[in-house]
Amino acid sequence: IAQMPETMEDVLKRWRKGSRARQVYMFDPTNYGGHGSTDYDKFMQCDPGDLYDIPCALSNRYEPYVAVRYCEDLPPYQEQFTGYGKNKVSQALQMRQSGYLYSQLGGGYVVHYPHLNSPSREKWNKGTQFDPDEHHGIARSKTRRAEVDRLFKQFKDWMYDELPEDMTRTLLCSNTTNDDDKLWL
Repeated sequence: IAQMPETMEDVLKRWRKGSRARQVYMFDPTNYGGHGSTDYDKFMQCDPGDLYDIPCALSNRYEPYVAVRYCEDLPPYQEQFTGYGKNKVSQALQMRQSGYLYSQLGGGYVVHYPHLNSPSREKWNKGTQFDPDEHHGIARSKTRRAEVDRLFKQFKDWMYDELPEDMTRTLLCSNTTNDDDKLWL
């Protein structure tokens, strides 16, 4: 794709063009809870190799792209989250709960290559555009999204009940809203 940046210099040039002409954006700008805690303007100003600690998470749905060295204490992806939905979110939440500190690394970047929705995403989307109780004979509670949201709530309950005491160093921001209000429970 001709507009994919190939260097950090190219990323910076495409970011600074101004909001109307900008060609580089945060991943999924419609999912502010998932990606809004990353300070993209601050990242663009960091020198290569500089670390900027993320002061707080705007949401329990924060799902940054992470690079970590494997160790046996690294929280795994939870096996119950297959296909689409809550796999990165659950791991990121458990990592925060376990004391991992999130930092932005200057000079490094990830580019999301545009693609069609996967079959798992299509299944997730099925039934999302309807009245609260039922749409085309599909009860909201029977959708894949509702099923995954119930699993996520169970995971969070397990995590808060069963893990050693909270060692969180990247706390929730003071202006965080209740993410559970967005779950299809």
